[in-house]
Amino acid sequence: MSTAALTCALAAAASWAVASISISRVLARGDVSPAAANLFKNGVAASCFLVLALAGGGRWPVGDAWLWLFGSGLLGFAVSDTLYFAAFRRCGVQTAATVMLLNVPIATLLAVPLAGDELDIRLAGFMTLVLAGVLLVTLDRAGASDGEGHLNPRGKRVLGVLLAVGAATAIGTAVPLGRGRFDEVDVFTGGFVRLLGGACGALPIALLSGLGRTSTPVRELRRLVEPMLVAPGPSSVWGKASLIGVGSAVLGLLPYHYAMRELPGGLAAVLFSSTPLFTLPLCLWIGQRVGWLSVLGTGVGFAGVAAILLGAGASGAASETARARLEVELVPFASPTSARFPVFVEGGGGPDGEAGSGVPPAVTTARAARSGDNTFRLVLIGDRDPSSPSERTVTMESTEEDPEARRYFVNWADVPRAARLSSGALLAATLERLGDSTYAYGVRLTLEEDGPPGRDLGWLHEDRQPVEHGFVSLLPLPTGGALCVWLDGRAGGEADHGSGHGAGGMQLRARTLDAGGALGPERLLDDLVCDCCPTDAVALADGSSVVVYRNRTEEEVRDIWTVRRAPDGSWSEPRPVYQDLWRIAGCPVNGPAVAAEGTTVACAWYTEGAAGGAPRVLVAFSTDGGVRYSRPVEVSAGQTLGRVDIAPAGSGAFVVTYLAAPEGAPARWTARVVSSGQGVGPPVEIAGVDPGRRSGRLSLAAHPAQPGTLHAIWTVEDGVQAAELRLLQLTDAAPAAR
Repeated sequence: MSTAALTCALAAAASWAVASISISRVLARGDVSPAAANLFKNGVAASCFLVLALAGGGRWPVGDAWLWLFGSGLLGFAVSDTLYFAAFRRCGVQTAATVMLLNVPIATLLAVPLAGDELDIRLAGFMTLVLAGVLLVTLDRAGASDGEGHLNPRGKRVLGVLLAVGAATAIGTAVPLGRGRFDEVDVFTGGFVRLLGGACGALPIALLSGLGRTSTPVRELRRLVEPMLVAPGPSSVWGKASLIGVGSAVLGLLPYHYAMRELPGGLAAVLFSSTPLFTLPLCLWIGQRVGWLSVLGTGVGFAGVAAILLGAGASGAASETARARLEVELVPFASPTSARFPVFVEGGGGPDGEAGSGVPPAVTTARAARSGDNTFRLVLIGDRDPSSPSERTVTMESTEEDPEARRYFVNWADVPRAARLSSGALLAATLERLGDSTYAYGVRLTLEEDGPPGRDLGWLHEDRQPVEHGFVSLLPLPTGGALCVWLDGRAGGEADHGSGHGAGGMQLRARTLDAGGALGPERLLDDLVCDCCPTDAVALADGSSVVVYRNRTEEEVRDIWTVRRAPDGSWSEPRPVYQDLWRIAGCPVNGPAVAAEGTTVACAWYTEGAAGGAPRVLVAFSTDGGVRYSRPVEVSAGQTLGRVDIAPAGSGAFVVTYLAAPEGAPARWTARVVSSGQGVGPPVEIAGVDPGRRSGRLSLAAHPAQPGTLHAIWTVEDGVQAAELRLLQLTDAAPAAR
C-alpha cells in the first residue's frame, strides 16, 4: 500500500481541520454568512481545478456522469459544507466536526436502498458506538462556544448540532448516489464538475436561508456577494483568517482526491474522518474551550467509524476469501499428433457456459515452440476427456515441398484462438501472413462443424493491407454464432519493420459471425487503442457482451477501457474501467482479462500508473453487468510482470493469475483468489518459469462441469504445460492443529 497515499489522506483531514478552525473565526463576527464563505471556497477551488484540468488535457465526464458528479458536489460541497459552517457559531467547531462522523453510518445505511448493498447486522453495534461518541461531545457545554469564547445557550447548541447532523446526512447521501462515477474521469476534470455543483448550489441555499429572516431574494443575493467585493480586512473574505481557511480547504482537495484513487474506499474514509482528531488540539491551541467529554467522545466516535469501515471489510474477507485456498496439481499431456488444421477450443459455447449438441466445452491455448522449431502447439483440454489434455503440432510456414501450405504466424504475445459454439461447431482463428514485413499478418477463420478438416471462412477483416491485424478474441453467442473482436492497424498504412505498427494508430474493431459461418458488417469500436495489448471478452446470461482492452490517448496515457454489446446488437460508447493514468510511450504488451459470474463482471489488468509507478496487478468488479466498476482491488504490487488472466471459481469468487518476479528469485506463475468486497486470498505458486518472452501468457479457464476447478496452461522450454487448480474452503480441508 502506498505510503504517499496514506500520508495524503491524513494531510487532507488535517487541512480540513485547519480550514474549519480558520473559517469559524471569520464567521464568528457575523459579517460573512456561511453560504458566502462556502461560495468563495468552492469558487476558488473550482477555478483552480478548471485551470489544472485544461492544462492537463484530462478526460471529461461522459453522458449522465455529468449529472451524478454535479449532484454529488452540490450535496457534498454546497449543502453539507454550508450547514457545517453554520453550525460553528452555535455548537463549536469540535462538536460540529465530531457530529460529522455520523456521515459514515448514514452512508452505510443509505447504501442499502440507493446502491443495493447488503447490511451486515454486526455493524449496528459499531453505529451505536459512533452515536455514543457524538452524544458525549454534544453534552460537553465547555465546547459549545460561539467562536469568541462565549458559551451559547442550550437552544442555540441544539440548533448547531441539528445543522451538523444535516451536513452529515447530506454528505452521507452523496456517497452512495455518486459511488464509482469519480473513477470514470480524471481527478481535475471530475473535481471541477463536483466543485461547480458546490459553487452553483450556494445561490439557492442563500435564498432559502433568507426565508427564516423574512428577507427578500435580492437582499440575500447581496448578502451573499458583498463580502467578496469589500476591501480587505479582518472580517472580509480577503482577511488573513479566511484566506488561510479557504487556502487550506482548496489545497486539501489535491491530496484528498489522490488518496481517494489510491486507497481502498474503507481505509480512505477512515483517514478522512480523522478531522476531529486534528481539530481537537487546534481548538486548544487557539484558546477555544474543549472539555473532557469532548476528548472522550471524539475518541469513542472515531473508534466506531474505524470499526464500521475496517472491521466489516476484514470480517468479510476472513469469512470467505481469506479462508479459501488453492491446490495446484500438474497435469500430464497425451502424445502430440500432427494436424494441418488447428482444431482447438476455448471457453464455453453459450453465455451460461453450456455448449449445445452434447459437445462438452473445453479449454485451449497456443504457444510458440522452442527456439529454432518452426512449429507451434495447439493444446486441448477437456474436449474429449476433461482429465486428459492432448497436444497438436501445426507448421508455421510453407516449405519447398508444400508451397501452398498456410503461412501461419505466432509469437509470444499474439496466438491463435478458438471457441466451441453453442451449435457444437468449432470456430478457430489463426494468424497468417499478409506480407513479408515482420508484423504484416491477419486473422483467418476456420469452422469445423463435423470434425476436421474445417471449412475456410476467409479473412476476418475486410482490410488486406500488409499491416498488423491480430490479438483476436472469440466469444460464442446464444444464436449459434460468435462475436469476433480484434486490433486492426489499417489506419497506419504499411507495417514498419522497426516498431511493427504504422503511424496512424491501432483500432479496435468487431464483427459477428452467424451460425452458418457468414460474417456481418465490421464495427469500429475505438479509433485509437494500445498497439499490441491482447483483448478479452465475456458473455453474460442476458445475451450482452463485455469487451475489455487497453486504450491509448494522444498524450500516451494507456488505461483499461471497456465497451458493451447489448442483446439487440447495439454497442455502448467506450468508457474506462478505471483510470490509472499510466503514461508510457510504447505498448507494454500487457492486456486485460475479464470473467463473469451471473451479473458480476471482474476485470484484471497490469499497470504502472499512479502509486509511484510501482508495477501492480489490479482487479475491478462490476455488479451491473459491466456498466460501472468499483474501485480496483490490489492483487500484487512491486514484483510482478503482469500477463494476467482471470476466471470464475464459483460462489462469487474469482481466481487471478499473473507472473510474479521477486528480486533474486526465479519468476513464477502465481494465482490468488479475489472476491468483490471480501479481500484477496494468499498467493499460490503454480510453477516456476523463465521471465522472458518465451513464457508467453498463462491461459486460465474454469472447468464447465466442476465449480471451483480451473485449468492453467503455459509455455515451457520444450512445449507447454498444464495444471489443475482446485479451490477449497478451509472447512473442506484437514482440521488445523490446535
